[in-house]
Amino acid sequence: MRGMIRSGCLLACCLSATLLASQAHAAPWWEACRQTVLDYAYYRDRPDADGVAALFTDDATFTLGADKFVGREAIRARIQAGVQGPVFRHMMSTIKIMPVNEREARGVSYAAVYSGAAGPLPVVAADFLALGEYHDEFVRQGKACKIRSREFVRVIVPAD
Repeated sequence: MRGMIRSGCLLACCLSATLLASQAHAAPWWEACRQTVLDYAYYRDRPDADGVAALFTDDATFTLGADKFVGREAIRARIQAGVQGPVFRHMMSTIKIMPVNEREARGVSYAAVYSGAAGPLPVVAADFLALGEYHDEFVRQGKACKIRSREFVRVIVPAD
């Protein structure tokens, strides 16, 4: 009987050590925000209004120049309104995520945005729209990282 108890204790200790080791190597929660940034570009370029909207909190704000969209539904409607419009591609590069606390993070990501006329792919490039930065505030919701606030800041624009 003592041998079984010792074996059970040894097994429990080994399992606890394995669990602690796996948690030590787990990515911090805010690393999910990097995927949120990339998912935005993917869904925006489809355009998948529901996919984009799901990345934001219910009360999120999204600022594009002089336009400000408040709430997940307003953001979804903004993307939905462009479904038959031009083709966009957001080329994401630098993505810096900075945790604020256990629930919040801030981020800056670089995007080069191109557009082309609506139609079957491939389309002819119509314009380089901007090289800019997305300035984001993120919030942790379970295992997900949602955008609470997003602003696109234009850094380089075409010479018109």
